[in-house]
Amino acid sequence: MSKKFSNQRFGKIIDETMVTVNRLGALKGAEYAGDDDRLANFRRNAADLELTMESIWRVYAAKHWDAIGQYVRDVEHGVKRERLESLASRCDDLIVYLLLFKAMLIEAEELE
Repeated sequence: MSKKFSNQRFGKIIDETMVTVNRLGALKGAEYAGDDDRLANFRRNAADLELTMESIWRVYAAKHWDAIGQYVRDVEHGVKRERLESLASRCDDLIVYLLLFKAMLIEAEELE
């Protein structure tokens, strides 16, 4: 028997994920950056550490990639591990981080 993941089912994942991403973007954005500048925490940490905000972004996003990478390695080796955050929530966080990076790119283009 072959498995199939229908377009309809995948579309539902997209719809549900976008609701989650909007919620995360609003809640975490206010928590980390405040209300005026969605990239404020990246600017602040970049200035404090004398790095670019893109470098700060990379470190923040990397923790989610690392968790997903560990999951993939665990699957490969048959390891079962308790996780503090679900892999699905890591995916949602990465989508938010990719949108933040896109905002950085748009801002950089506007400054050129």
